[in-house]
Amino acid sequence: MKTTITPLITALCLTALVWLGVATSSYATAVDDAAPQTITLIGNTSYDGWSNAGLTAGSNPGFPGFFTSTTAWPSAIGSNVAGSGDATLNKTANGTGGGPYPASGSLYFASFGDVPNTFGGSLAVTEATPLADLKTIVFQLEIGEAWTYDLYNHTLPTLTYTYNDGTGDVTVSGVAADFSSVLVKADNGTVEMPSGTETVYINLYAMQWDLSAVNGEITNFSIGFSGVEHAQVYAMQLDQGDTMVQVVPEPSTYAMIVAGCAMLLWRMRRREAVAV
Repeated sequence: MKTTITPLITALCLTALVWLGVATSSYATAVDDAAPQTITLIGNTSYDGWSNAGLTAGSNPGFPGFFTSTTAWPSAIGSNVAGSGDATLNKTANGTGGGPYPASGSLYFASFGDVPNTFGGSLAVTEATPLADLKTIVFQLEIGEAWTYDLYNHTLPTLTYTYNDGTGDVTVSGVAADFSSVLVKADNGTVEMPSGTETVYINLYAMQWDLSAVNGEITNFSIGFSGVEHAQVYAMQLDQGDTMVQVVPEPSTYAMIVAGCAMLLWRMRRREAVAV
């Protein structure tokens, strides 16, 4: 009797591979391929999304251009995806040779420079009205590389938050994520480096903070990060929840998922062949 691979198992494994960015993409471009993904948190939640179009010049008239990129932004850029709350994005620092600004196809870290991993400026997502009883934050950042770099010095975004401990406000700064991973690496061409030809990627980073141990109500927070010159931010997503559940696996967990699924599918296909 000929056996067939269980559809449910196949679907689960393919889903895991897609999250790893190693499955065949059905999207049209690398920007679409690395777009932020749906996050499912437990309990009460809130959501903010910045689409690719929402970060471009067409959606942000009056902002600086390439030659004026160090000029202050006239306002913050609010989240624009349907269902979003009131979180905002703002420039917090210019870079060595320019600053981040809404360009034609992305939020671009401008410069005339040509040295890899040069500081291009800093941005911050700010939430002035967090979810009540906030216990976890998940932040996704879709950013394109320049000369194989995207985040300056490979430093991941960090969290700053303020909470009330019953006697007053306490601010905690520069908190690294408890869980982080690159969910997708979308091929965006090649570049010649001293080491030879290198692939440049549009990367989808995911960071999650566990705030369940904070002894007080969080009243505001921001997530800050710095890009290299010529990097491009294509989209972002911010999810908040009042119940802590880990939704961003560590890279080692991803490797185990892929290895397990690959072995399972191989064994089932082998059994199928033997039964013919």
